[in-house]
Amino acid sequence: MTLPLNELQIRPAPPKPGAEAEREAQLQKVAKQFESVLVRQLVQVMWKTTPSMSSGQAGMYQEMFQGSFADHLVSGGGIGLSSMIAKGLGAQGAETAALPLHMPAPLSAVPPGRPHHLTLEGAAPSGEPAHGVLAELQRAAAQMLDGGGAARWAKDGKLDQSDLPSVLNTEAPGGVARFSVRDANGYQGYYKCNLFALELARRAGLSVPVVAREAGWGFPSSNRMTQDASDGSLDAGWAKVATGASPAAMHGALRAGEAAFLVVGSGQGERHGHMAVIERPRSIDYDAEGQVQRIVFDGWEAQPGGGRHLQERAWNRLGHGGAPGDRNGLTRIEIIQLSRPDPGERTERTLSDTANSSRLDSVSSKEHRRPTQGGKEHS
Repeated sequence: MTLPLNELQIRPAPPKPGAEAEREAQLQKVAKQFESVLVRQLVQVMWKTTPSMSSGQAGMYQEMFQGSFADHLVSGGGIGLSSMIAKGLGAQGAETAALPLHMPAPLSAVPPGRPHHLTLEGAAPSGEPAHGVLAELQRAAAQMLDGGGAARWAKDGKLDQSDLPSVLNTEAPGGVARFSVRDANGYQGYYKCNLFALELARRAGLSVPVVAREAGWGFPSSNRMTQDASDGSLDAGWAKVATGASPAAMHGALRAGEAAFLVVGSGQGERHGHMAVIERPRSIDYDAEGQVQRIVFDGWEAQPGGGRHLQERAWNRLGHGGAPGDRNGLTRIEIIQLSRPDPGERTERTLSDTANSSRLDSVSSKEHRRPTQGGKEHS
């Protein structure tokens, strides 16, 4: 059973004069009433899966609780059905539900204390025409992967300025701190999953974090982003932690064109983490504490052999098993919702106050350089 997220919000329609405004209000009211009926049915099913709450003294208040809980969900934005229903009835101001930047973990709609397996049912196949942010992600991915571009994101691939075309330049002691791939010889010899995922998000017009490197600016590693998401230090200016969301809530926000999601994971010991951009969430396994144990999705990631669009890609937390083709052994998995920058702001959001000058300010770009720590993510 797919469970809703109780923080889905619907933007109000703009006011309209006279009879048209009254008609809009009536359509919205009918749509909410219909959604309330459906949510009550969903709550009844949820209740049956929790035996301790459907017997004894609690059973006396079952109907009262179900009705109040359903009304609370709908009044808080519901699960996004009323907007679609209103639009189907002819409302002009109805808009598709959009996911807020913050979502609770663990799922507030699921009784805590036991694992949950949440799946997406009845959704259209991955790759279907989209709009909004998702369409921009699809366009950017095609741009980055077509014409032999996929191979440049392999561990042994070498990137150039056309692959990471940021023009971020800031004053720094001794020169200028630039966003430049040439400072690390095009990242040849590095795993590039973080570079690929964040550059894909940047090209889609989403805010992305930028940190100070040994020289210049660069994208943070998967391990760092996973740690920031898990300890609450993720900068809210560019994203929010979405761990705890159901695949249905994520899918609805993606199809509405209003949200995008990264999945990040940390590696054990010296093992590198991983990062990908979600196009379509298929299933998520949460443990009793609301932490992701396994996630299956369609999306984009850079693997050792290059950048790829993947279907039914599975990531598994350490001890959760997994098939040989899965990404296994991650110590933690977090879901991050990306946001758009405010009008006039850059897509790059610097998480450090300053950065050192780029090597290109004082060293010839023709000099051959190798990574100082081969195989590690560049952060």
